[in-house]
Amino acid sequence: MIIVEQLDKIPPLSGPIALTIGTYDGVHLGHQYLFKELKKYGTASVVTFSNHPAQVLRPDATPPLIDTLDQKISRFEINGIDLAIILPFTSEFSSLSYDAFLKQLHQYLPFTHLILGEGSALGHRAEGTQENIQALAKELNFSAIYLPKYTFEGEVVSSKKIRELIESGNFEQAFRLLGRRTLVW
Repeated sequence: MIIVEQLDKIPPLSGPIALTIGTYDGVHLGHQYLFKELKKYGTASVVTFSNHPAQVLRPDATPPLIDTLDQKISRFEINGIDLAIILPFTSEFSSLSYDAFLKQLHQYLPFTHLILGEGSALGHRAEGTQENIQALAKELNFSAIYLPKYTFEGEVVSSKKIRELIESGNFEQAFRLLGRRTLVW
């Protein structure tokens, strides 16, 4: 797996390039499902953050991390990710519009597919909604694909849900949703 920490350090990649963007804390079953789908569309590429966005956006309500950054990177590799772009989430980054960020990213990584989870929103004020991303996809000539929320045993799998399970002491269910039996906490 190739790991870069700046957009201008992304090496040239051939063929179709599939990209996803997110925090991916815990790399739980939902993330694993998204990564499996991502790999169907080309070189599997992830943009993620070296810190949790809440540290900048809601510093008084930053959730505890499920995984360290090193563990997250390791889980990316285990799940077949080819390229991990690890960026710091800063106040400057948070003020970028979704289209400015995706246009800049597309210059360095000409992705052909953007795979996101249903309800995902990117950019300043979360204005990169599915409708807006679909319009930008036409302009930049990529496919935007939104996957339905992943459910397990009848419940939506999310990092927030896993944190709640851990905080309440329900480690068995947290492990099931993570698809493994290890935690940082």
